[in-house]
Amino acid sequence: MPATPDAPQPQHRRLRLREVADLDDTAFSDYLQDRFDHLVTAAIADAVGHLRPAQHGLLHAPGRLYDLRDALTFAEGDLQVAVERMTYRRDPRAARTSRQLRQVRTARHQVHREAAALRRAESRTRDAAAGTASTDTVTTARGWLAHTYPARFTQLLAQTQAAARLPVRPLAKDIFDTIEEGWADGHLTAPSTPGLEQLLAKGVVAFRSAVADDARDQNDRNPALRHPLLQRRWNTALDELATLTVPVARASSPSALGALSSDFPHMPEPDAFKILNARRFLVAIWQRRAEHTRLIHQYAGTVTDRRRAAPDHDLRPQALDAALDRLVAEHPAAAASILARLRPYATADGRLEEDVFTPALRAQAEREVLADLAAIRRPDTVLPSAIAPRPVLAATAALAAR
Repeated sequence: MPATPDAPQPQHRRLRLREVADLDDTAFSDYLQDRFDHLVTAAIADAVGHLRPAQHGLLHAPGRLYDLRDALTFAEGDLQVAVERMTYRRDPRAARTSRQLRQVRTARHQVHREAAALRRAESRTRDAAAGTASTDTVTTARGWLAHTYPARFTQLLAQTQAAARLPVRPLAKDIFDTIEEGWADGHLTAPSTPGLEQLLAKGVVAFRSAVADDARDQNDRNPALRHPLLQRRWNTALDELATLTVPVARASSPSALGALSSDFPHMPEPDAFKILNARRFLVAIWQRRAEHTRLIHQYAGTVTDRRRAAPDHDLRPQALDAALDRLVAEHPAAAASILARLRPYATADGRLEEDVFTPALRAQAEREVLADLAAIRRPDTVLPSAIAPRPVLAATAALAAR
């Protein structure tokens, strides 16, 4: 007998962990895509060993691996808070939930390694297609030299761009510059909407509140917040929300809950649950942070691919290389010093792998190198610049003024 329209379907109700294995492969795939909390349930079911091998394969497919990592990150934090709540209330389910938490942590570490390997493979494929190697010691050293002498490098880049008859534009300082320039150049086709204009017009506090509201509802998304022009502000708001939540949640840092203090079990319930709710909110911020990070890398990848397809693609890197060549020729000792500092972290072929030369280690090394060179470098003479303001600034101002 066919189900009536009002009958609950498996993908539209909350399943227990063991029930997820009862879904056939098609229903399971639909279930994963339906809601974020469904993906979290499936990730926990997989971590504790309830899924069938075929379901495990669907969950760990390359196209879903990053989403799975985000779901396990959320599940880990959510389960930790659940254990804390159950322990506070002396709920007998605390022991079972603690066991699930340990299993989820193990699964998250494994998926993190799988995702890192996938990311490295994707990076190498992209570099090979473009004939570049963006993570080698020489490229990194040349980039850091440009950071050491920013004014001189800006002048040299303007000269080589003008010589190549290219629009004169400063090199993007970060991934957000790349995204905003890509939108201004038409490489990212996200349209302007009333929702975008409203968010652009908000002040810092109001915008942060909008980001908080978005994070609280894990199964819904504010599409306007995902627009290329808002990624920089979204990033800042997420950082601010995490920092503001840490003391209320009694977390050890913006990126780790840590253990609760010994007096927590003896607190009045309203005070205890204020802390627990703040800890759950911090976990939600982490999920949105992971989503935001994936989105900006997707945007930057799209911009890079479309620039490579543009008629002037070959001219831009040539102008950049020419400017860097001139800068290295002017400061050979500084360039050699940076290169020597990077070699201990490199593979035999000169690549800087992220799992060895981690972002934190890279940032620390760059700070130290720039500080050392700043102490000995010649003054960075500033001449009148030929580079105009970034076009995205005007575009953003025009949208905000509507």
